[in-house]
Amino acid sequence: MLSRLTAAIASAAQPGGAGLAEAVLNVTDTLVVVLDPQGRVLRFNPAAERLSGFSCEELRGQVLWPFVLPEADVAGVMAAFGALTAGDYPNRHENYWRTRSGELRYVLWSNTALLDARGRVALIVATGVDVTQEREERRARQESEERFRTLFEQSADGVVLIDPHDPEVAWRIVDCNEAFCRMNGYERHELIGQSIDRLHPYPMMAEEGAELFAWIREEGQVQGEGSHLHRDGTVFPVESASSVVTVGGRELILGQDRDIRERRRTEEQLRRLAAQLAHESQHDALTGLPNRTLLLDRLQVELRRVARNGRALAVVQLNLDGFRRVNDTLGHAVGDEVLRGVARRLQEEVRPVDTVARLGSDEFVVLIPDVAGPPEAAGVARRLRDALAQPLLVEGQPVNVRASVGVALSPPDSSLPANLLRQADLAMTQAKRGGRGSVQVFHKSMDAAVHGQLHLETRLRHALDSGGLHLHYQPQVDAGTGDLLGFEALVRWTDARLGLVAPARFVPLAEEAGLIGQLGAWVLDEACRQAAAWDLRVPIAVNVSALEVAQEDFTQRVHDTLRRHGLDGGQLKLEITERLTVQDLQRVARQLAQVQALGVQLSLDDFGTGQSSVSTLLQLPLNELKLDRSLITGVAESPIEQRVVGALIGLGRSLNLTVIVEGVETPGQLQALRELGCGAVQGYLVGRPGPASMWTPQLGGPLPLELPERGGAEGGEALLN
Repeated sequence: MLSRLTAAIASAAQPGGAGLAEAVLNVTDTLVVVLDPQGRVLRFNPAAERLSGFSCEELRGQVLWPFVLPEADVAGVMAAFGALTAGDYPNRHENYWRTRSGELRYVLWSNTALLDARGRVALIVATGVDVTQEREERRARQESEERFRTLFEQSADGVVLIDPHDPEVAWRIVDCNEAFCRMNGYERHELIGQSIDRLHPYPMMAEEGAELFAWIREEGQVQGEGSHLHRDGTVFPVESASSVVTVGGRELILGQDRDIRERRRTEEQLRRLAAQLAHESQHDALTGLPNRTLLLDRLQVELRRVARNGRALAVVQLNLDGFRRVNDTLGHAVGDEVLRGVARRLQEEVRPVDTVARLGSDEFVVLIPDVAGPPEAAGVARRLRDALAQPLLVEGQPVNVRASVGVALSPPDSSLPANLLRQADLAMTQAKRGGRGSVQVFHKSMDAAVHGQLHLETRLRHALDSGGLHLHYQPQVDAGTGDLLGFEALVRWTDARLGLVAPARFVPLAEEAGLIGQLGAWVLDEACRQAAAWDLRVPIAVNVSALEVAQEDFTQRVHDTLRRHGLDGGQLKLEITERLTVQDLQRVARQLAQVQALGVQLSLDDFGTGQSSVSTLLQLPLNELKLDRSLITGVAESPIEQRVVGALIGLGRSLNLTVIVEGVETPGQLQALRELGCGAVQGYLVGRPGPASMWTPQLGGPLPLELPERGGAEGGEALLN
């Protein structure tokens, strides 16, 4: 280009040549500047004008440097110009040009000199190309490669570059970082150039590499878990991420590997702990039989089967006659052994499909599916009774045990699990009244309790329709400072005919009668209304059951309630109170995740009562774990209770859950919980439940609440009541 332009400019001196030179200078995108030996502008072509912002007429006869050179580049350009005028030409030079607007452009110059007839320098011709973009791209590539190398070397994960195209070595290791070498037990020089299959238990890449490469290229990045073969011969699990990258024009595989042995060990420990706690939460500790929780689940399953196959399900309830006398005369150790013996006898008498459960104390229940009707069920019940009539040998001493037995069937009796158990219990009570050791089948004349429940349901429906419910509020506070952390809204019902009805009586009824959605919606709305009226900055806690959460419109109902009262999600906490061994736990988890996305906090209530398990904690999206009051009755004095509560607090923390303990009634309990690291408490010690009017003045007064000093004296008076 320079030679052509120089020739064109020289042709201007020839007859008829000026037009050609002018045409070339005008149309080329190359910058052309013609200077005299003093650096004054003789010619400045249109490309140079466009780049610099100066016209040729403005610069003609002017020394170029002050117009277009940054101060830092003047010395270098002057040195190059001096070499040209001294005969060192042609030459190349790069420097910044400053445009009229102040922008800096980077230009690559090719410079030469034209001589006069005497051989002296007459003109300096500089042709330039704007290489600003190319220079920036080159610098960006260099910076990117430097960042890549830094990340490559400093990554805590093992990072490896692999050539999947090498025809001699299958998936040849091109490079790897120190973390990768340490993880696999090798030095870097021992791995580079080797096949990655050196680290596999079998030649995976030699056999499957082509398919794997096609998959990575299609997906962009793939992740998974696999195994590596350590230098010492052990195989260990790794988590890997692989992607296709281009380095130095070559298509390589970038692998990121993480040793997950510790994670696997932790997960296995958690699985074992979850399985143990799940078993313990559903089984009686003394006999190993299913407890009430598992019994109810199996009863629900069997009732569904009954609805399909047209057969009947018998519930046989047994109560040991005079068992208290065994404990009183022979001691509790003998009594425990008698209960274990009863459990063994019952299991020996039933089929594998039958369920024997212990409800507590000396009460046992046997589920007998697929019976033809009451006569067969009564026959099974008598056989179980007779099996227990044979003396049990305990420490070589015979112990006589007799049982009263009640039987309920579905159909014709109730199809609700709790109701069916109540009917069997009613029949068992009638058997005791009729003479110990007898068997009684439930019939309608025993249904007074059921009618009472129906009457209660009717009154509850009336209360829901006419506004007969109200809320009490109990504070939740910081165990150390007394700062108010929130209120729990507790539903109360005072009926004109029945008087005060306990929540433990009407809430389960609402669940069975299908009223729990209506009841829960009212409690949620009223609690949010009160929180807005108080302008409460801490969350208001509302109890909800898993039956409510499982309803399709639950998330929308929570969202609409918050919006109706002008609250954000952080001002509401939902305490899940249902036994979480319910059906379709995954559906409940999905619903709760949607609610949590609104900013609402989620708490698992009554943890530690055998209703919920660690597996529940692992499956549900929770923010808080609420320990039941039954866990702390003797925590101030009992090292065993302290260890149990401490372990549960530690479990909550390990899962990043806030832990709150309810039922705190004495300073001694509070002090013990403080020492165990409990952060939040609720109970009579810091405030009894009361109507909103009781708390409104407190909210306007000084906070935090005044808690007992650490190590304070014992006492049971509430600080706020």
